[in-house]
Formats: sequence, C-alpha cells, structure tokens
Amino acid sequence: MVSICRTDIGLRHYPNVIRYTCLSALVALHAAAGAQEKMRSDSLKNIDLLPAVAVAGLPRLDGVVSLDRRTLDVVQGRTLGETLSRVPGVQQSYYGPNSGAPVVRSMSGNRVKVLADGVAYHDLSGISPNLNINVDMDNLAEVEVNKTGASVRYGGKAIGGAVNMKDNTIPGERFARRFQGRVRVEGGTNSGHRQAVDLNGNLGDRWAWHIGGMNQQHGDLKIPGNTKAPLAYDPAIDHLTQVLAQVHVDAETTRNLTLYPYISQFVLDHMHDPRWGLSEADLYTFQAYSVIDGVEVPNPKNELFVPGQDPNTPFYTTVVKGIYDYVPVTRGIMPNSHADSRSVNLGTSYIGEDLRVGVGYRALEGYYGVPGFAMATKQGHTHGAARPAPAYAPINTRALSHSVLLHAAFVPASRAVESLRLHYVTQYADDRELVGIYRVNKINSNRHALRAEVEQRALRCWRGMSGADFSYLKMRGDGVQRYLPDNLSREWGVFTWQQVELDRLALGLGYRHDWVARRAMPDPGYKTSRGLAGGKLSGRNFGLHHLSADLQWKVWKMAFVKGSYSHAERAPEVNELYAGNDHFAIMLEENGDDRLPKEVARTYEVGGGLQGDTWRLTATYYHTMFEDYLYLAHTGLSRSGGFLVKEWRASDTEITGWEAEAAHRWSWGERGALEVASFFDLVKNKNTSDDRMRKWAEGDFMPNLPTSRYGVSVAVQVDGWRINGSFDRYLKQRYLGKNINPEPPMPPYSMLAARIAHPFRIIGYVAECYVSGNNLLDSEARPQNSFLKYLAPLPGRNLSLGVNVLL
Repeated sequence: MVSICRTDIGLRHYPNVIRYTCLSALVALHAAAGAQEKMRSDSLKNIDLLPAVAVAGLPRLDGVVSLDRRTLDVVQGRTLGETLSRVPGVQQSYYGPNSGAPVVRSMSGNRVKVLADGVAYHDLSGISPNLNINVDMDNLAEVEVNKTGASVRYGGKAIGGAVNMKDNTIPGERFARRFQGRVRVEGGTNSGHRQAVDLNGNLGDRWAWHIGGMNQQHGDLKIPGNTKAPLAYDPAIDHLTQVLAQVHVDAETTRNLTLYPYISQFVLDHMHDPRWGLSEADLYTFQAYSVIDGVEVPNPKNELFVPGQDPNTPFYTTVVKGIYDYVPVTRGIMPNSHADSRSVNLGTSYIGEDLRVGVGYRALEGYYGVPGFAMATKQGHTHGAARPAPAYAPINTRALSHSVLLHAAFVPASRAVESLRLHYVTQYADDRELVGIYRVNKINSNRHALRAEVEQRALRCWRGMSGADFSYLKMRGDGVQRYLPDNLSREWGVFTWQQVELDRLALGLGYRHDWVARRAMPDPGYKTSRGLAGGKLSGRNFGLHHLSADLQWKVWKMAFVKGSYSHAERAPEVNELYAGNDHFAIMLEENGDDRLPKEVARTYEVGGGLQGDTWRLTATYYHTMFEDYLYLAHTGLSRSGGFLVKEWRASDTEITGWEAEAAHRWSWGERGALEVASFFDLVKNKNTSDDRMRKWAEGDFMPNLPTSRYGVSVAVQVDGWRINGSFDRYLKQRYLGKNINPEPPMPPYSMLAARIAHPFRIIGYVAECYVSGNNLLDSEARPQNSFLKYLAPLPGRNLSLGVNVLL
C-alpha cells in the first residue's frame, strides 16, 4: 500500500495579501466616493453600461474576433472557456463547472495559447484539464480570439489558435476623471454569490492608477435529473465505459454448456496435473477426438448437449445483478462542484507624451472541486485474502498564483516607426490536486516571459509588426503519486508580420522561427509507473518554422472574399514527453514518450461575405492537415484502482469545418435599436493514418469531438432598457470515434439564456440593475467533447440578480 502525505496547506494558510488588499480597496472606495461625489454626472442619458448594438465592419485580415467589456458583462461565464463558447468555431473543454478552456476548431490545451496583453499567461490546462485558467473576468477590458495563423505571432502553442486577454491592471491611458470605477454585487439561485470592485484614478498630470479585486463562492450546483448519464446504468455498459462513468457492475456470467457436443478426454485425464493448469472450463469441446500420447482417443459425449440450436446462440449469458456508483450520488445535485476563489490586481503607469511605463501585480487563489472520485491509494495484491471495499474520495484542486508585470511603450519621432512596446511578466504558481484531504500531486511553477514589439508604417499602404519573445518555465513537483518529473522549458522566437493595402485588396505575410528546449530533471523521489512512462526522460531540442499568408479582396461595396494559408509547427509539451504515473485529476494512468516528433499543421481557409450598413452575412471553410498529431491514446489496459492506461502517440490527422454568421439591425432613432444575429459551426477531426492500433482504439474520428450547433441571439435597446437573449442548439454527434468500444453519442440539447438591465440612480450614484438567466430550459446538457460527460452535465437553471454601481 502506498502512503500519501496529508495536505497541511489550505486556503486559510495562504498569504492573506488578497483578503487584506480587497478590504483596503473597499475602505478606499468608501472614502474616495464621498470625496468625489461632486464630480458625478447628473444625467442618466450619458450613461451607457450595456453592450452597444452594432453591425461589425469588414472582418480583420488576421482573423481576430474581439469581445469588449460590455459583451463580457452580458455573457458572464464562470470560466474563460464558457465566456468564449458562443464565438463561432469556439466551444469549451468542460471539465466540470469550475474548469473550462477554449476549444478552437476542436483544438485546446497545448494547441491554444492563452495570453495576457500578448504575454504567456499561467495556463497548465493542457497538462491537466482540471487546472483552470484562473482569471478575474471582472478585470478584463477585452478578449481577442485568433482562430487562424496565430502561431506566427505567438509561437507553436498557438498552432490551433490564441486567446489574448487585455486587462485593466496597468492603465494604458489617463482616465477621464480624477477618480472613477465600479462595484458589482451579484447573487444567483444556482451560481452562489460574487462581488467585484474596480477603482481607477489619476495622480497629477502624468500618473494613473488602478486597484481591483473579486470574491466569489458557490456550493454544489443543482442539475436536472441524475448527475450520471443514463448509459451508466445500462446493463449492456462495457468495461471501459464503466470506468469512465465510475460505476461497479455486479454481474454473473454463465457458460451455455448445451452448445458443446463433447467432453475432452485429455482434460479429464490431466485436469488435476498442475503442470497443465487445466480447469472445468476446459472440459467442453466441439472436437470428437483428443490426442493423447500421439493417439486419437474418442471424446465422451456431453449429456447436456442439445442439438439443432440456432447457430447465433451466445456461448455465455451475463446476468447483471446490480450497478453501483463508486460513491453514492444525490439526484438533482452535481457532486463536488463547489468553488471558492478571490483575486486582487493593482497597478500604476507613468503616461507621458511619447513614453508610457507601468507596473502591476495580480494574485488569484481558488479551491474548487471536480465532479469525479478516485482512490488516494491503489489496492495491493492480497494473495487470495479478502480485500476491503475500495474507498473513493472527491477530486479537488487548490490554486494560487502571483504575477508581477512591467509594460513600456515608446512613440518615436519617426514616420516609419509608430511604436515600440515591451512586456514582461514573472509568475509564481502553486497548483495542487487533492483526493479528499490528501495531496496526491503538487506543481510549483516559475515563469518568466518577455516580449518586444515594433509596429511600423513605412508607407500609408504598408504597415506591420516585428518582434521577439522569450519564455522560461520551471516546474517542480511533490507528492508520491505525482505524474510529472521536475522539468524545465525554454522558448525563444522572432517574428514579423506585414500587411499591404491597395485600394480594395489587402495582403498579409508573416514568418516566425522558434527554438524550444525541454528538459526533465527527475529527483530521487520521483517514481514512474509501469509502461513507457516517459522513456529515458531524454532532453529534447526543437527548431520550429511558421508561415502565414492572407489575402482579402473587397469585390465591390457590399461583398468581399478572403483566403489564407498557414504552416505551423509545435514542439511536444512536457506531459507529452515525460508524464508517467497516475493522473488523478483525469482518472487515468498517463504515459509520455520522450521520442515524440514535433507536430506540423498546414491550413488553408477560404471565405467571403456580404454586408451593408445594418446587416452582414459571412461564411468560412477551413482545412488542416496534421503530420504527427499528438494525442493521448488507449492501450486497452486498466490497473487496479480503476485507472485506464493511456499513452501519448503521434499520427496523421485531418481537421475540416464550416462557420457562418448573419446579423441585421433595425434602429428607431435615439429611442432604441434591435439586432438579430445567428450562426452555425461544424468541425470534423478525422484519422487519416494507416495505424492499425489507432483504428482499433480511436476509430475513424477522434473521440470527444465538439458537436455541430447553431444559435440565434437578440439584443434590444429601448428607452433605457437593455434586453439580451440567446438560444443555442447542440446537435447529436455524427462523427463518432471509439474508446476501444464505439463512442456513444450524447443526446442533443438546447441552451436558452437571457438578460434584462436598466440604469437607475441610488443614493446619488448611477447604477445598473440586471436580472440574468442561464439554461432557462433546465436542459440536461452533456457536451460530447467533455471527458466528464458520463459523470456530470452542465449546471441546471440559474437566475441571478445583480447591481453594477458606476462611480
């Protein structure tokens, strides 16, 4: 039996800087608000808190979609993945309600790079999906989603796209008033409570400052029906799906002896000879003779034999006596779905005429559950003695991160160079995976990231950006059951992206080269599991090339066509190279391979659209061919304790898909406006290799693909009221893979959300009061691409009431 150290660090033992800073912010808010009351506006007509209803212009050549602060207020997602899940081509990697990363055109994790102001953010979701991309959503000013060609700007981890979060920590300009900000308070029937503060101001003529914080908490969430999918209690459930659904099947298998006409004389003679290892199960046979000492001997007839039976009669009959959950669950409740998190962010900037320099600090901490269970220790062999029933405990995650930021920008007196920018961040993070109260894995990570950019405009028709970036990441583990050795990664990159605009034609070209080094540094306490388990943990070096070309032509005033091509390469991540142990958070034994090659993706994209002053219609088709696509593959094995054994492999893959959008706006002068928009998207991730093992284990398509969907949204603004509604229909998956056994499709489902808001005045302050609802149909929604789809659906109906006070 393996002993596990009990964790002695909880939220109460973390540094109290976050709590103290948030308290100080609230005290400062009270004092500053009184001092600034005379500066507040007296007219509600000048207050615009909600998303503007507007039709977008010509799509950006680089394929970037932006969500501004007003749009983020309407969405109000729990995670970054949920927040972006209504962008066409983007869904979320739902790993319970507290962990969701963006899935861009079926790719996520190590293939979608998450950045803050263009610099790598603390994101270990590609190493372990339970490690959420912890971010204060109330501190974001804008989120950019790049679905194509992102690797030229951001490197190999953006081979499938990039998400760039622009936050308020370091002010980018002086504020309109000496003191301003907002305070938000929200409570929900199925989302707990949330408080957020955002304060900003000016100091003198050259300085600006910011301080903000957030606190949120909820218990186990309500769901419609049972937390387990109906398949979990189907007597026909196969062995591997039993593990994924975390159920025990009590079954008795009976052999149909009436099908065998003879009894083996050889077995009768040798059954008690230990050298042969025979049993009664070997007695029955279809052979009329046995060969004993080289002589054919007639076999006795089986008295139980019944001739003339249907040839399709099964040889075995299984009777299921009962199906039992690893841990009893309660109908209507998602188990272990609690969350408790808080954050603080503060910064200041010197803002001159041609120079801006700012520093900032961010801290986030969280404790949240994964709706799954595991054993902290594996059962050992007892040589026939009775074993106690295994004890399963909930899987939890503790996370703490600190970041120090430095931003600088300079505008030289030159027509050719518009600006020079420098971004630096150093991060320390402590991420822990717990089974019950026991710490089974801990990852301490130190990251340094530096990025320098030069934006130039040599001619009116020619503009571009060039730069270099560097990142350093050191990870140290703890815990007897940790699945990664200590490791180190260094990445360097240089890039340029140039665009030429000639009348109605725009051409963009970009190139980047990366140098990537991965090193495992195992300490004596690190023990790998059986199997490949990272090979020899050899160090690896990779050289990566990236190329993109974009062309957009405005055919006439209302029509455009576009096309792009990109070549991108990605180095294997440390988990793909070196993992080798039980990974409790994903309930698998994960085995890396230090011989894996780099991924190579070649993508072309074509699209076009029509748009006028108040309407638009666009469509896009994309096609990607991957050489050596890295994926976590089945081996067909499982260990004691209920863990399936998987290993990282490389194989060719093809990704294709469609995206389309349409929108129209009507306005009634200054009184109001109405916009109706719709979209659909479809993606296929297909196996194109001749690998027999992959065909057997994963099938023709990658399992857990995002399903096709369509959606409609409405935004209304009239006489101060703002009303937003959206309806999304997720279809039944047609492109199914295998988890050795055929992957069952999840039922289709619909999601309905709405928000109603109106500004008013309270105690001299302008405020917005809103009511919002998610999953208003209370649908049992199980995303096909969720690894936990058999264990937990999306949360049930939630109604929230909130107040957003403008200072």
